[in-house]
Amino acid sequence: MKEVKRTLEYYNRKASELIEKYDKAQMEEVQKFLLEHLPKGGRVLEIGFGSGRELRFLMEKGYQVWGVDGAIEFVKLARERFPQISDRFFHSFLPDLNLPSSFLNFFDAIISIAVLMHIPKKYYRKVARSLINYLKKEGVVILSYSLTPRSEEERFFETIKPTEVLKAFELEGFKKINELLTDDSAIEKREIVWITEVYKYAENSRCKML
Repeated sequence: MKEVKRTLEYYNRKASELIEKYDKAQMEEVQKFLLEHLPKGGRVLEIGFGSGRELRFLMEKGYQVWGVDGAIEFVKLARERFPQISDRFFHSFLPDLNLPSSFLNFFDAIISIAVLMHIPKKYYRKVARSLINYLKKEGVVILSYSLTPRSEEERFFETIKPTEVLKAFELEGFKKINELLTDDSAIEKREIVWITEVYKYAENSRCKML
């Protein structure tokens, strides 16, 4: 996908600069929300981990963490910054997430923050299917993405309606169980409205493609 490729090229160029920026962001409200919905001490995969801010936070709270990012520079830097778990960082991305077979049905939860808006919405059902492969039965998915329309030359931003995400994930057997709305300008220099959604997977509710 040319949109995703262009965006990942931006993150590879800016990786070191962005890590410093992301680490300074105030994310207490979202992090508290994560703790309310993640299985205590469980195995958590973050897709698009960037600076590793949430992975560090969860590790300090007793979670077992792994990370995937489409920007190879973020992966390289994470292996240097977190040597104790350097073998838990992988280079891959959505919608075609590709991890070793040992991770099939392995994770209690998958989180992805500020990623979905970089993927064209026509792939959201494929995203949901990709996550299912690595999620335990009745596992939890937490997605956080911006609702504020944005346009940049160097990065692709999809304008998302939560109902579009809900439909794609419901068709693949997920049930939405909670959401959090936040107004945050901690990273960008303007107010961005974010939604963080919690989905739980139940295979028996999966709809077949017509």
